Amino acid sequence: MEQQEQATLTPKLIFQKIIETKDLVLKNWWILLIMVGIGTAIGYYVDSENNKRIQYISRIVFSISGSKSGSEMGNFGSLLGMGAPQGDAGLFSGENLFYVIKTRPVLERALLTPIKLANGKTELFANYYLDSTYLREDEWASFLPEWTKVRITHTSRDSMSKLERQVFDGVLYKVRDREISISQPNMKTAFNELAVSMENEIVARTFSYLLLETIERVYQENQTRKSREMMGIMKKRVDSLGAVLNRTESRLAQTTVINTEAVAPTAKVEEGRLTRSTTFVSSLYLEASRSLESLKMSIVKEAPLFTIIEPPVLPLETKLFTRQNMKFGAIIGFFVAIIFILAKQTYVEALRDLKKKTVKS
Repeated sequence: MEQQEQATLTPKLIFQKIIETKDLVLKNWWILLIMVGIGTAIGYYVDSENNKRIQYISRIVFSISGSKSGSEMGNFGSLLGMGAPQGDAGLFSGENLFYVIKTRPVLERALLTPIKLANGKTELFANYYLDSTYLREDEWASFLPEWTKVRITHTSRDSMSKLERQVFDGVLYKVRDREISISQPNMKTAFNELAVSMENEIVARTFSYLLLETIERVYQENQTRKSREMMGIMKKRVDSLGAVLNRTESRLAQTTVINTEAVAPTAKVEEGRLTRSTTFVSSLYLEASRSLESLKMSIVKEAPLFTIIEPPVLPLETKLFTRQNMKFGAIIGFFVAIIFILAKQTYVEALRDLKKKTVKS
């Protein structure tokens, strides 16, 4: 029977089932209302716990330009017997940039960057963040009191103690998950918007600039990595040719002094040979030195540039409350209500069929 019912499944039957489900949900509207209300209330509570204080939003609209082309580096590649270096621009394009900017290496580098405070002292940004926000009071004081007294003293996570590492990770997770976002404000343009939302206006503005500078440095290092490797090879070649040139010049000078007193014509053979070697090595050395200097200038030109289109302006935009979890709770409550109504109706029908079978027997 079940196989026959499945075989006769038609679009008309599907629409009938959809209409029956809609009527069933409307008939039990009070269940739907209660579940949505419960989900909304839970979401509201979570939002209120996560947003106890005013948030200051620092927005920076920027663009990325100045990527290098492989044709510019073709002469250096051919000189070394290599192909032209190619940058990995795709790593920082589109949605990839949105992911990279929230990765641990980028955030660790930004949070562990020393900054100069208004009083002239230098402090790691992670400590400045802890001293200027309410993370310790709102989230750690009740459950992790030992964390409230810890300060970050190392610029490398590997050098930190276990407790120091836990505190630093607590800062990193909060910043990554709740306080930074990046998006493309207009799909018709190539501009990106970095938004930092924190409890301190100056801290939010400082970190937005710091994070943008960090991702720019990471981008430039990635784009020029192969060129810098090529420059290292070229530097070794220049040093090697320079050492050979010094040796040949020294031998030529010694031979020239000896030959001034020599009478035999064969004495001039060695001097001529050293002269040719010196001239040849000298030309190679000058060519390699010229290529090395050009390569250094090219690395500067090929480095991508982050251009700030719209900087954050004080006073910053503020927000007291977000409704993300409340909306999510309402949606979850809606689907739970529908599932409950359908399950309840299925149970009633199954119970009715069981009674009918009992009466017949």
